[in-house]
Amino acid sequence: MVPIFRVFMPEGLEDGINKILYSGQLSYGTYTKDFEKKLQLYVGNKKLLTTSCNSVFFALKLIGIEPGDEVIASPMSCLMSTQPVKYAGAKVVWADIDPLTGSLDPKDVERKISKKTRAIIHYHWAGIPGYIDEINQIARDNKIFVIEDATESFGAEYKGNKIGNNGTDIVCFSFTPVRLPNAIDGGGLAIRDQSLFEKALLVRDLGVNRSIFRDQFGEISESCNIDVIGDSSAMNNISGFVGSSQMPYVDLLLKQQRINAERWEAYFENNSNVQFIRKRNECTPSYWAYTILSECRDELLLELRGKGIYASKVHVRNDIYSIFGRNACHLQGVNEFSRKQLNLPCGWWVEESDFDI
Repeated sequence: MVPIFRVFMPEGLEDGINKILYSGQLSYGTYTKDFEKKLQLYVGNKKLLTTSCNSVFFALKLIGIEPGDEVIASPMSCLMSTQPVKYAGAKVVWADIDPLTGSLDPKDVERKISKKTRAIIHYHWAGIPGYIDEINQIARDNKIFVIEDATESFGAEYKGNKIGNNGTDIVCFSFTPVRLPNAIDGGGLAIRDQSLFEKALLVRDLGVNRSIFRDQFGEISESCNIDVIGDSSAMNNISGFVGSSQMPYVDLLLKQQRINAERWEAYFENNSNVQFIRKRNECTPSYWAYTILSECRDELLLELRGKGIYASKVHVRNDIYSIFGRNACHLQGVNEFSRKQLNLPCGWWVEESDFDI
């Protein structure tokens, strides 16, 4: 069975990991800093940091989301994207999506904005960039934040720039096992505003400014005030080492995923029961998975699994969960996409011979 996900890990990391394990330098350190520098260079944004926690939750706390606030999101998301809103005490307001792309519908997002709206979570389905300019403009017009969830979209491009470098307030990455790159655990945030980036550095380290935290004798300086509420959420050195070790492979792996997307297109080219996600010239997806649309979705899922391809719905609409309150069954784009969407293995591990089915 060709799996829909697989964990990438370069060969020969054992010695490096053992060296760190017995070095006494396990927390945020040299390798994590190196990982961050490589990420900044790759994305094209120097205001990028890593964390040990869910990056969406970190972003929500960073911008001060609190009980009583509203955050607009798509039901067709990963729980890692929507659950943090509830965890922060805010209300999720569901917006509709474009059923041909799986992305937030800008017009419906605009309709859902109220006096309580503080942010929009813009989830990029399966590595396909959404309507970035449109959503960002709506947010600017209404003086609210946009948090892009690029959990599945590292390396994807929008108008020639990597996701994380398109003028969005905050872009969240995940470096958990089935992502590229993975760092075993943790995430990252690419931030537009310098002052917000500087605040993020404090928030992930208990509000501590390390440059003035110690005095000349190495003792905690009483003159170093803590005026930012924060947590201990810096990425550890082993995760930094693993993530940094994967960066040289990212472009090659993404190239293979894009080749596999073309192979799926050729495979289903003459299948009248299959519709492709609508392509947009400004988008270069990362193809975390390859999504197709079909009225015969459930039958097709079983057919492909019978041929050794692990097809999957991957995500279900999040508004079915009782923690979010009322089901958003009135959202027609969500209804259509949820009924039709099916995801196929498209990763670097899928070989040309796997399409001979």
